[in-house]
Amino acid sequence: MLKTVAQKKRINPSTGIWGIGIIVMFLIITIPIFIMFKYSISDRSSIIVPPGEPIPFWPYHPTFVMYRYIAGGAGFVQAGLMSLHIALLSVGLSLVLGAPAAFVLVRCRIPGKAFLLISLLSIRLFPDVASAVPITETFFRLGLMNIFGVCLVHTLLSLPYVIYISMGVFEMIPRDLEEQAQILGASKLSSFVRIIVPVALPGLAAAAIYTFLLSWDEFIFAYFLLFFSETYTLPVHLMKILTWTPQHNVLATISVLISIPVIIFTFLVQRHMKAGMMAGAVK
Repeated sequence: MLKTVAQKKRINPSTGIWGIGIIVMFLIITIPIFIMFKYSISDRSSIIVPPGEPIPFWPYHPTFVMYRYIAGGAGFVQAGLMSLHIALLSVGLSLVLGAPAAFVLVRCRIPGKAFLLISLLSIRLFPDVASAVPITETFFRLGLMNIFGVCLVHTLLSLPYVIYISMGVFEMIPRDLEEQAQILGASKLSSFVRIIVPVALPGLAAAAIYTFLLSWDEFIFAYFLLFFSETYTLPVHLMKILTWTPQHNVLATISVLISIPVIIFTFLVQRHMKAGMMAGAVK
């Protein structure tokens, strides 16, 4: 009996290593977030300290004045709404175009499919700077130097990844689902929209999160295509702020405010990313 209790009290080495690894990863993730939030609520005396004195671990007089100053500015709010509008439109266009294309590539026999997939990925092999000037010139002639033009470019950038992610999801869905729906009288389009897409939501949600992040952070094309516009996105707005070398609390506050919409969107979409949705799908 005592021997059994002693064995239970022994710590498995692999368990201890995993625990240490989890703690280290947790610190790596949380420490930058803590530093960013600490600077965002720091007063001037907590940032500018006398020579030889360390920066305090926590601000002497925490304040949210900088949040009211940044979020209350018309330029920041307008840029945030612009970025949100472009990101959501890019997500919608990428999924509407990418999901059906991925489904066709998985289910149909297409000559030269391997070459087509390599061509899709080759779009992302070139740096964005190399294609910024020709795309800007083409869109200028087409009259697309606006929000819709930026959405088209962001869709072009994210579409190869959306197709590849969706292909991996559709390959895991058995053909029996759509075949049974078609036997019951559903068309191919109806079976895809009403049967396949709900089952593929976890993978499509992951593609939506990736597209949102790409569009939310993109700077080069947003800068060129909205050059003559009175409104611009948050990355461009941040670039304009950096021209006058702001203090740490200003940059930290902007970083926190820019991160909040991404966190909210991720939490709203991740509820669709549930494991085991395929369990019991085919009887």
